[in-house]
Amino acid sequence: MRLTIASRRSELARIQALQVGEALRAAHPQLEINYSFRESLGDKNQNDPLWQMPEKGVFTQDFREGLLRGEFDLVVHSWKDLTIENDPETEIAATLPRADARDLLLVRNDRWAEVERTGVISILTSSPRRAYNLDSFLREVLPAKLSKLNFVNVRGNVPTRVRKLFQSDVDGLIVAKAALDRLLEANQAEFAATRAELREALSRCRFIVLPLRANPSAPAQGALAIEISRRREDLRHLLAPINCPETLAVVAREREVLASYGGGCHQKIGVSVLRRPFGEVTFLRGVSDDDRVLDGCSLQTAKPRPPKIPRAQLWPLNPSEVDWFQRERISATVPDGQAALWIAKADALPNDYVGARSNNLGQWRRDVEASGSSRHLGQWLRGKPG
Repeated sequence: MRLTIASRRSELARIQALQVGEALRAAHPQLEINYSFRESLGDKNQNDPLWQMPEKGVFTQDFREGLLRGEFDLVVHSWKDLTIENDPETEIAATLPRADARDLLLVRNDRWAEVERTGVISILTSSPRRAYNLDSFLREVLPAKLSKLNFVNVRGNVPTRVRKLFQSDVDGLIVAKAALDRLLEANQAEFAATRAELREALSRCRFIVLPLRANPSAPAQGALAIEISRRREDLRHLLAPINCPETLAVVAREREVLASYGGGCHQKIGVSVLRRPFGEVTFLRGVSDDDRVLDGCSLQTAKPRPPKIPRAQLWPLNPSEVDWFQRERISATVPDGQAALWIAKADALPNDYVGARSNNLGQWRRDVEASGSSRHLGQWLRGKPG
């Protein structure tokens, strides 16, 4: 059987189409697979911010029409590019397991000292969601006292945006981590130059992976949508072995939440759903078109909660009544002239610790105990990622 897979022409889109093709060939070794790469309307218009473009499905509608004309058998999309509304003539028949849904902030090494000095940082992003959610979050977590964040619109594929980071008078760039991961992990020779270019660029940046609690993703970010005509029952059966039901269900839930607020890439709303053995976690953050502020984290448990235990049957009521753990002393020394960082719960610091740094460590411990927990969400890294 011969199958033609279509996608956009960018390197990332081709990599995603090849991933689907390889998965299909592994499931059906007899398949002969061809590819059709072409530009979409969104690729042709590189001037307007996506949220200002009036057309729905600027990256997908052209392919949908070609699919219905029989020019190819299926289309591979970045799922977040699809409109919220379902099409009556096509369907998303399958998806591969989802990649990392988080965003990544890159900041140029050569600009960081100026950011620290001025308290101003300029970041490339064309997403209202990212700009809204990160304005407050980055002020709290970046190791600089920021007084102003400027979010600057940017268009183009991921390599183009990374080039613009170094060609523009800006400090940083936000990209989808899944897109960067796929470009760096593609092992085909045709992508070698881009891999090398991106690795060189990353070596000149600091970076932080942004947590979903503070910056929920665009619905379906990191997931691939495999679209077919509803008339192609044969393809539905062919795609079944490579489909990831969990990704399909999670993405459907995220899109359902966004649809309840109107949908669309102009929305300043992020929603991420994570399925875990204990249940389903939903992060929702942003602001709706009618100015409702959204900031929630909810858990739908996988199993019914156990009944409440009467207070009289609880033990211990006072944690001081019991010692759950035994303390074991660990010998450790810091070489002369070297710095060390203690990373542990405050309770792990020996009560009788003394030394040249004891005052600072003691103050740190008191600060952590007073706050109840550490607010440090990640490590600010130098150099290229390991």
